Amino acid sequence: MKRKVVKHGPSTYIISLPSKWVKEKEIKQGMELEVFEEGNKIIISSEDKVKPLEIDFDITSLDRTAVIYAIRGFYRSGYDIINLKFDNPFCMYQRERKQLKVISVIHSEVNRLIGFEIIQEREKSCIIKDLQSISEKEFDQILRRVFFLLLDASKEFIEGAKTNNTFLFETINEKHDNIIRFISYCLRTLNKVGYVEPRKTSYYYHIVASFDRIMDIILYASRELIEYNHKLTKEVIKILEKINEDIIKYHELFYSYDKLKMVDINNDRYVVDRLVKDLPNSIKTKEAIIAVSMYQILEILLDLIEARTALEY
Repeated sequence: MKRKVVKHGPSTYIISLPSKWVKEKEIKQGMELEVFEEGNKIIISSEDKVKPLEIDFDITSLDRTAVIYAIRGFYRSGYDIINLKFDNPFCMYQRERKQLKVISVIHSEVNRLIGFEIIQEREKSCIIKDLQSISEKEFDQILRRVFFLLLDASKEFIEGAKTNNTFLFETINEKHDNIIRFISYCLRTLNKVGYVEPRKTSYYYHIVASFDRIMDIILYASRELIEYNHKLTKEVIKILEKINEDIIKYHELFYSYDKLKMVDINNDRYVVDRLVKDLPNSIKTKEAIIAVSMYQILEILLDLIEARTALEY
């Protein structure tokens, strides 16, 4: 339905309420209604709070990764209560080829989700609930935290690659879990309340979600290097260093926008592309795979340059 906006006085705008809704909710003259902003929407409620967003979901037959992604997806999309059901108390962990307790997987993921807690646990079900309110005022501060953690993880990865330091690679897994906590919170905030400038919400969502992909690439490369357990050749190290430099350059571009920095990052992509293509035949397959997979970070950064430009204008 549509309602015409009427100007009342020098700065007040009025819109009529649907009569059917007014009768159902027994709205009377002089009553106070709650008004909430949600992105480009205005929600008018006769209650003090908007009804929590709730979902029932059966995770029976899902593997460990699918369970994690389901819970994380509901969190990011803005659900406040998640009712999970599972007939089988175990699920398969494909990477390690072993069975895990479903409830242990749920606990592990909930620990990565800021504000979420398991409030009820049964043999074949559990309830997860948001116990912390979301505020768009925190978004910019948490986004800076995400940047800091991503830069730190990339730096540790390069140092580990140069020295074949397994300990540094192993810490990447912990850094991954930490950054995912803040990335998920940022995405949840954008979905529930949006950015303070609604037009920019989708661009911020794209940027933050892409950081998730970048962090995953670094994590998987770390696992490959732990398994490889050999010092990398200087040619591959050079590629990885260049990629790390461009992550730093994108951070600088994001907080100090300059069109010339876009050109610099784009030029680096072609430099790295040539370095990858010119890898000697003597380079072992495992090293080549790591170099090519890390190269994808540059493609993601170029995509993010477009989003950052949209935020500027």
